[in-house]
Amino acid sequence: MEVPSGKYDPVTGTVTFATTHFSNYAVTYVKKIFDDLESVEWARRPIEVLASKGILKGATDNEYYPSINITRAEFLYSLVRTLGVDARAEGNFDDISSDAYYCKEIAIAKKLGITSGTGNNKFSPDASVTRQDMMVLTERVLRMLNRLKAQASASELDTFADKALVADYAADSIAALVKEGLIVGNGGKVDPMGNTTRAEAAVFLYRIYNKY
Repeated sequence: MEVPSGKYDPVTGTVTFATTHFSNYAVTYVKKIFDDLESVEWARRPIEVLASKGILKGATDNEYYPSINITRAEFLYSLVRTLGVDARAEGNFDDISSDAYYCKEIAIAKKLGITSGTGNNKFSPDASVTRQDMMVLTERVLRMLNRLKAQASASELDTFADKALVADYAADSIAALVKEGLIVGNGGKVDPMGNTTRAEAAVFLYRIYNKY
């Protein structure tokens, strides 16, 4: 079983990770490099580090496709693996194939109440994830893991010119991530209804990986 959330501590010379059961583990070093990152140098390290750890999936062996939108399934798969979330899954959404690489992670997220899907026991795995839904999913996981202690107020969103576009269901989650320093916005906007590219998602997940 892979444990992608393991981290090397240069001070102690050890690798630390969390697991739900005892077993024998081996430390391996993997370096993943993609050939299509020239236009997103700002995201190269997050992409290649997280891909090397098995948290992100490339579109092919040598290409990441950084500029296309990340899908709901791709993001939730990577979020679950970033934080090492695990559970004994019981069933899945009707539109999640049993042989999809993200099947287990989506089932875990459903079991734990991280996502309730898009209705009628569907998840819409191939749809692009909006920025506000990405933030809601992230806040739910962090809150479930007791990584977010304090409640944020709506005033955290006052610095964003487009705060009125934030859906009511997402406001508290976005405010919490802003207070936590995980969301800083762009050009004075939080762009809640916009989609997130695969490069942008990698930078966001890398920020989470390093903070927790």
